[in-house]
Parts: sequence; C-alpha cells; structure tokens
Amino acid sequence: MDGFSTKKRAEDGICRLALDAPNRVQQRSISASRLESMKQEAKLAREWGKKVKDDLHFQQGNVKALAKDTLQSKTWGGPNYRHVAPNVAQSTEYQRNMTAMDALRCDISVKQDAVEKAMREDYRSVRNTRADTSVSSLSGWLEKYGRPNREAEPQERYRTTPFKQRRIPFLGVSEAKTLRLGAGIWSQRSETDLLGSFYFRSKGR
Repeated sequence: MDGFSTKKRAEDGICRLALDAPNRVQQRSISASRLESMKQEAKLAREWGKKVKDDLHFQQGNVKALAKDTLQSKTWGGPNYRHVAPNVAQSTEYQRNMTAMDALRCDISVKQDAVEKAMREDYRSVRNTRADTSVSSLSGWLEKYGRPNREAEPQERYRTTPFKQRRIPFLGVSEAKTLRLGAGIWSQRSETDLLGSFYFRSKGR
C-alpha cells in the first residue's frame, strides 16, 4: 500500500481502527514482498527476451551463411566458411535463466497463497466480531468514529441536503422542506428521469 492510501485510511475514523492490526501489517508486508518479486520477474523477463531476440537474429544470419556455404562446397576450391558453431555456454545460460524464473514464480505463488490465507482469516475474524454496544445514537457514533469527509452542503452532490424553503405569496415562508437526495445512496430511476423519482441504492443494482 502506497503512502497516499495509508494517509487516507489513517484519516478515516473506521479504516484506521484496523490499519495497524498485526494481521493487516502482515498482509501488507507479504503483499509488498510479492510485488517486489513480480518486479524482479518482469525485469528478468525483459532482459531475457532481449537476449533471445539478439540470439535469434544472429542464428538467422548463421543459418543463411550455412546454406550458402553448403552450396559453395559443391564447387571447385570449396567454400569460405562464414557460419560458426553454436556456443556451448549458451544452453547453460538459458538453463540458469529458466531456473531463476522458476524460482521467482514459485516464490510469488507461495506469497500469494499466504496473502489469501491471511485474508480468509481476516474475513473470519470480521464475521465473528460483535456489534459495538457502546454507541447508542448517531451523535455518539459520529463522536467515536468521526464525521464524514463529505458535508451536507449544496455543492456536495453525494449528501442529502434540504432545498431552500419556498415562499408563499402573502403568507410568508412555507414550513415544508424538500430534500435533494444525495447521489451516494440514492439513484434516479431511468424511466422517470423527468419526474425526479428516486429509489434507494441496494446490492445488485
């Protein structure tokens, strides 16, 4: 997790509760190590791909030279050999690169399994967590966990805010209050866009 994500989670009243928990720290450590292994694998793959491309280009020229030398060998005087024998150390280098790639792949797989196991244990502990009975009101909840970053202001579209009360001619200001529903949990129905009808956002919609 980068510094920006850590900062945003530390500022959130709920996310920061488990930010420095031992299981979360372990997950971040394993994930960071896995990311470094993946970077090493990508770097090794790029270097090896460049090496293979250069060798392929050289071998293509070597094969063409061998074909010409074979044709000239049938003439008087024999050919002036231009092709060269394969490099014996080349196969050893390829085997070494393959071994390094296999080791990195196994290391990444082991770390991925460790991350998934830690996440399953984390989900299990979250499901077994009991509700916080120390909070009995919304004001108490806000005092303990902090207020939301988005305030109920006219320019904030994600929060529900009341419209300005309408003025009734000769009677003054109406006591009725009309709410502009926030886009955070409310969504306008497509079939009644012009009517302004809204429905509550639920799972699966």
